Amino acid sequence: MKKLFILLFILAPAMALSQEEVPKYEFRGTWMATVINLDWPQAGGIPVRFQKEDLINKLNKLDEIGINIVFFQIRTEGDALYDSPIEPWSKYLTGEEGKAPNPYWDPLEFAIEEAHKRGMELHAWLNPYRAMRTIPSDFTQKALPGNTTEEDVDESLKPFLQKEYEKGKMKQFDTSQRDEKHVANTHPEWLFVMNDNIAIMNPGLPEVIDYNIQVVMDVVNRYDVDGIHFDDYFYPYPPNHMASNDNESLDDSTFIKYPRGFTDKDDWRRNNIDIFVEGLYDSMQVVKPWVKFGISPFGIWKSGTPSGISGMNAYEVIYGDGIAWLHDRTIDYITPQLYWGINRFGPYGQDYKALANWWADSAAANERHIYPGHALYRSDSNTGDGSYSANEVPKQVRINRENPKIQGSVFFREKNLTGFSSKGFADTLRNNFYKYDALQPIMDWKSMAKPETPENLVVTRDPETEYIFNISWSPSSIDQVTKSNLSSHSDTLVKYAVYRVDSGTAPNEAEEMTKYYNLIEVTGDTSITDITPPSESGYWYFVTAASRNNVESDPTPAEEGGIVVSTEEEPELVKEFQLSQNYPNPFNPSTVISFRLAESGFTTLKVYDMLGREVSTLLNENMTSGTHNVSFNGSNLSSGIYIYQLNSKGNTITRRMTLIK
Repeated sequence: MKKLFILLFILAPAMALSQEEVPKYEFRGTWMATVINLDWPQAGGIPVRFQKEDLINKLNKLDEIGINIVFFQIRTEGDALYDSPIEPWSKYLTGEEGKAPNPYWDPLEFAIEEAHKRGMELHAWLNPYRAMRTIPSDFTQKALPGNTTEEDVDESLKPFLQKEYEKGKMKQFDTSQRDEKHVANTHPEWLFVMNDNIAIMNPGLPEVIDYNIQVVMDVVNRYDVDGIHFDDYFYPYPPNHMASNDNESLDDSTFIKYPRGFTDKDDWRRNNIDIFVEGLYDSMQVVKPWVKFGISPFGIWKSGTPSGISGMNAYEVIYGDGIAWLHDRTIDYITPQLYWGINRFGPYGQDYKALANWWADSAAANERHIYPGHALYRSDSNTGDGSYSANEVPKQVRINRENPKIQGSVFFREKNLTGFSSKGFADTLRNNFYKYDALQPIMDWKSMAKPETPENLVVTRDPETEYIFNISWSPSSIDQVTKSNLSSHSDTLVKYAVYRVDSGTAPNEAEEMTKYYNLIEVTGDTSITDITPPSESGYWYFVTAASRNNVESDPTPAEEGGIVVSTEEEPELVKEFQLSQNYPNPFNPSTVISFRLAESGFTTLKVYDMLGREVSTLLNENMTSGTHNVSFNGSNLSSGIYIYQLNSKGNTITRRMTLIK
C-alpha cells in the first residue's frame, strides 16, 4: 500500500509543544471497545462490507492522529469477535450470538493485517472472567447518551449506577438466549450470579484458570497479535462486589476445596488472579515471547496510597493486585486507569499526577513499562459528563512526558478520537503532541536483536512538481531467507522507519536517525509518497527496519531526493503521459479528471485528502493508450483541497483540486 505523508505547516493552538523534545519511542494507544458496540462495529449484524470499511476508516483516522497501538476488544462476555473454536461468535458482531458472519470474515485477522500496514501494533483485548453482563433496559446496542456504562469504572459514577439499579432499569441476559458454546451452557457450575444478575466465571476454580489460559493462548498461537491486554474486570465492582452480604459466601465452597494454604479469603482471591496472570505469561513466553502482555487495573491500588488518595480500590474490592504483577514481572506493561483530573483531591476526586508518578515509580522499580490510561470520555457529553476542560487531558499527557519513567499514554476510548469532538483533543494530538511519528517503546527484557538493513532504496521526484517524492525499498534478502525457514508468524516480522533530512550534503545517517523530527513515517509497507515543500538545501532519505521489539537495523545509505524521473530515454512517453487539471475546479460535488496515456498498461488513479489518507480509488485496471475521462463525486467528503494521483508504466503525476460545498 502506498501512503502519502504530508508535512503541514500550521499555527499550533494554545497547547503547542513549541521546542519541547518529542520522544522518538512512545506508546500512543487507545481502547477500541466492541461491547454493546461502543466503538465498533456500529451495530451487530450490519453488512460485512460496512464493518470492514468502518474499521479501515477508524484505523486511517487513528494513524493520521498519531496513534500507534490499538487495544482491539475481541472477547466481551465469554464470546468472540474472531473465529474461535472454543467460544461463540459475538452478537455484537453478527447480531446473534453463535452466528458466523456472512460472508465469512475474521475481524481479528483483518484488523491485525490493516494495523500492520500502518506500522501500528494490535493488542487483542479480552475480558477474562465476565460471562454475562447487565444493561439498562433502554439500551439496544448503544451507550447511554450523556452518562456512563459498566465500562466506566470511576467511583464518582457509582451513585448514578446505583440509582439505575434502584429504579429497576437493569435487566438480565436470559441464559437460554446464550449459544450452546457459551460457558453459561457448557459450564454453568463455573458461574457466580451476582445480586443484580450479572455472571462471572469463578476465579478460584482451577478449571476456570485453565480454560481462560486456553482461550487466550488459542489467540496467541493462531493470530499474529502484538500484545494481549486485559482491562480491570476481575472480581466484580460494587454493588456486585464479593464483600457484599449477598455475595460473600458465593466462593466459600471453592475456598474450602482449594485453599492452597491460605486462611484469609481476601488474600486467596487476590492469589487466584495472580496465578492466572502468571500462568498465562509463562505460557506466552514459551510460544511467542515477543507478544506483549499488559493489564489496565483500576487506578487506585490501595486507599491511602499514595498520600491523599482514598476510596474504592483494586486491592481490597476487586482483588486486582497490580503491584504483585509488577513485582513478579508477570506482565510487560501496566496501564492504570487514572480517570481523574489533576489536583482534584477530595470525594471521588483523587489526583492524576500523584497517581501517575506513584505508579511510574512502582513500574520502574520492577523494570516494567507504564502507559497511564486517560479518561478522554470525560471530555465529551456524548460519552461522559463532559466535565473535563479542553486542557485537562493535554496537561496529563505533558505530565507523562515530563516523567522519564512513563513511556506513553492510552486513551479511553477510540470514538473520542475519531467520532466525538472531545473538546478538540484529536487535533491537539495531530498538530502538537503527535505531530511527529514515533516507534513503540523498546522493552529491554525482550529480544534486542537487530534486523537486517533494507535494500534497494530508490528516491524519485515527481516530474510535474518540486514537492512530491516517491520512496521505495526492498526487505533485506537475508531476513527473507530467514523468514522462509520459519512459520508465517515468526518473530522476523519487521516494520520500517523512513527518515528525511534537510541538508545540502549527504547526512550522517546514524546521527540523524536519533533526531525525532527526521522520522517522517513508520509503515509496514515498502514504499511511501512524501509531499513536502521544496528545500533550498535539498532532501535526503534513508530507511531502517524495526523488529517486533522496535530495535532498528542499521540505516540504508541516504539517497538524495532531488532526482527527477529521467526523460532522456523515452521523451515521447513522458511528453504524452499527461494528467490535466480537473474541470470544473473548484467543484461541488462532481468534477471530471482527464488524462492521456502514450501506451497501454496497468493504471491507477487515486484521490487523497491533505492528511495523506486515500479517500477514493477511481481506476485500478489495465487501460488502453489515448485520452480518458473519469468522473469523481465528492458528495461524501468535506470541503477542502484533495490530491489526485495518476500512475501508469512507472510514471506518476499528481495534481490538486478543491471541493467547496
